[in-house]
Amino acid sequence: MFGSTAIWNCLFLNLFEKTLEILPRQRLGFYLQEGMGWEIAFIHAWKKAGHGKLVGVPHATIRYWDLRYFFEPRTYQRCGDNDLPLPDVVALNGPAAQRAFEGGGYPAIRMVEVEALRYMYLHGRPVARVEKSKKAESFRILVLGDISPAITRKQMKWLEKAGSALPANSRFVVKPHPACPISGDDYPRLKLQITAQPLGELLIDCDVAYTSYMTSAAVDAYCFGVPVVSVLDGDAFNISPLRGYAGVAYVTAPDELSSALLCAWQGKDEADRKAYFCLDKQLSRWRSLLLAGGVMGSPFES
Repeated sequence: MFGSTAIWNCLFLNLFEKTLEILPRQRLGFYLQEGMGWEIAFIHAWKKAGHGKLVGVPHATIRYWDLRYFFEPRTYQRCGDNDLPLPDVVALNGPAAQRAFEGGGYPAIRMVEVEALRYMYLHGRPVARVEKSKKAESFRILVLGDISPAITRKQMKWLEKAGSALPANSRFVVKPHPACPISGDDYPRLKLQITAQPLGELLIDCDVAYTSYMTSAAVDAYCFGVPVVSVLDGDAFNISPLRGYAGVAYVTAPDELSSALLCAWQGKDEADRKAYFCLDKQLSRWRSLLLAGGVMGSPFES
């Protein structure tokens, strides 16, 4: 509403309007829906220019306290006077996203389930505990860093303190967030193996995943059947995408962390796990959505 952000928003709105005015009419459009400010301007400009149906695609996870995705439910009602710009349909990538949107009061007629394109590598992975390390001398802990430097430092400091209570043969494999590097020199009491390997390869070779309270990478581990232990920050809400899911331990101190890691290693995580994503390799839901685009009837009937 003011300062450089206001100018930025004005630029977005005018650039979208100009671009979409000169673009040939599009029958169907898709955009990544992440609750960013530019999305409102884009939706408004798309419809103002007379283009066809528009689909918002939340491509990752939708966390309980992530208010970027939610509005007061009454604002979804269409009054014809300053209506909140909305896509015709939101393409949700599985049961978890569907539950989140339903809980936020989003209109059911504007939701459709599709396959989770970003997570298709999880297809065929049983939602069950992966095999524990066969090497008795090796306790394999996969550390998944956060985008926030402050949260990552707390996560690593707690692990350093908890390390004295873990088996001497513990192995710490660390995958930092690309935007927040982690250096082993900062945590000399831990023998860290820093890696940029794909997450799918790392999850095959670990006993437990240790994460922050907000990273979506925790869901990859959950879907792999790997026990998840997450740090909770007393200064913030629990915005884990696994909030409310069994098979996840939340810790609030280093001693709790060591206990939770050991419990996971000893096989005490036997919780039934719910399907999180839709992972049909035939992409039948996406095919149906594309075929329905631009024609009357579900899922574009509104």
